[in-house]
Amino acid sequence: MSDIIDLLSSAKNNESNSDYKFYLSGDLCQMAEQKDFLLLHGFDVAQNGVYPSLKSEDVKSALGTIWSHRCPGWWHYEETYCKKKICTKEEFDKALGRT
Repeated sequence: MSDIIDLLSSAKNNESNSDYKFYLSGDLCQMAEQKDFLLLHGFDVAQNGVYPSLKSEDVKSALGTIWSHRCPGWWHYEETYCKKKICTKEEFDKALGRT
């Protein structure tokens, strides 16, 4: 719950985070969990409003880590996983139970 409060309390525009262009997705709880998870795994995560965000050069590695550990909200990145060749559509569908 404190993670959600942290997200909401930092919901102001922060110019110093302008290099962080990839926003994490999910509900507030999922985004807070993803942010904490990525920080624990050594990623640099900034806060842009209520959205945790990553630098473009960190996206593939960070999302690969979210995918491999099935961090809460992992399913929000289907298109990006496939585009960045983190997984195939078939692998994603299988992980989600679509097949």
